[in-house]
Amino acid sequence: MLIAALFATTCGAASTEPPTQLRVEVDGKPYVTTAGTTIDADVGGHVVKLRVEELPWRRFAQAGLQFDYPRHFPWESDPSPPRNWTLDGNDAVIMVFDNTVLKRKAEDLAGDIEKAVARGAHVERSKAVLRTDKAGTLTGVVSTMKVAGSPFSNEVFGLDKGDVSLLLVLQDSLGDDGAHSSEYIEMRKRLSATLEF
Repeated sequence: MLIAALFATTCGAASTEPPTQLRVEVDGKPYVTTAGTTIDADVGGHVVKLRVEELPWRRFAQAGLQFDYPRHFPWESDPSPPRNWTLDGNDAVIMVFDNTVLKRKAEDLAGDIEKAVARGAHVERSKAVLRTDKAGTLTGVVSTMKVAGSPFSNEVFGLDKGDVSLLLVLQDSLGDDGAHSSEYIEMRKRLSATLEF
């Protein structure tokens, strides 16, 4: 019985992701620490406490577009024309396409994604709205469809400023009831608060 209890405790602890190792420099002197740990740092002969916390977000900053996105989303980038970036979570995805040369409309890209993903299945389309604190209200198109029997949402927004044109795509694997995933809800909330263009 004791072995089973120890095994359960060990497995529970093993499911927690280890903290990030960080290198910080204070007054020209490097320190290596673990995120969330307090260390002593020498600043001009005075010992000060230093604690570095890792935030749950990363910062996307490409082609004049900036926003925070969940830290656990892997980053993919394709520099060949048209440049594009994919930030892929477990249920939610953010894609950014450089649209400066092609000048495609959000509706056209949405249609291409529908053809590739839905493959003839029924697609419902409506207006998408993303209200942001810093870039105003973005409007685009949202498509809802079934992919391999599961509900799927695809939003496309056009962003144009001066000579730069981008397409922002937000995707989500919906629940059986058609509700957005918690990952998507948190991602979209952070986009609303931090998106700048």
